[in-house]
Amino acid sequence: MAKLFEGGVKDESNADIGWMHNRSNFYSQGYKNAARELSRNFEGRGTREKDTLVFPVIFLYRQYIELELKDIIRGLDLKLQNSRSDKILERHRLLSLWDESISQYKKFIELNKVGLVFTSENCTKERSVVKQFDQLDQESFAFRYAMDKSGKNNLERIDYISVNNFKENIELVVKYLEDMIETLCHASE
Repeated sequence: MAKLFEGGVKDESNADIGWMHNRSNFYSQGYKNAARELSRNFEGRGTREKDTLVFPVIFLYRQYIELELKDIIRGLDLKLQNSRSDKILERHRLLSLWDESISQYKKFIELNKVGLVFTSENCTKERSVVKQFDQLDQESFAFRYAMDKSGKNNLERIDYISVNNFKENIELVVKYLEDMIETLCHASE
């Protein structure tokens, strides 16, 4: 019997992860790609399939956003030589992570007089989306578990979730994060 996490020599389903030195970006991109793949043509899926896939789709997007925000903060901490004493990177609060990353990002752009900026100055819509997500799922449990730690049902007051509406709004945040990363990459050249 093969080991559970083992690849075969000529197995075309192998995922080659051995060459990756810093896997952080691959984790977050994997979550985003999986969310997009699962949500593609969602309206064409059967009712039972939609009713079960909604949870992993939303969780995968959430996980992508959390990991990207934490990576952005870590990267900016290095660039700005910040020594962090708070525990923001140990928690799952999207709004706190968003606000911190935006604050540090703007500080970096200003201090380094970055001319090539891919983000818009106003990210009010994106922050509003993150805030709504954070209000519903502060600790990253609502779309992973049916019940919270005290045994209370998560998402109790929600009957319907339009995945197309969710995706349209969450992709605003995804695009903003991608533009932040693009700006930081060009600023580092």
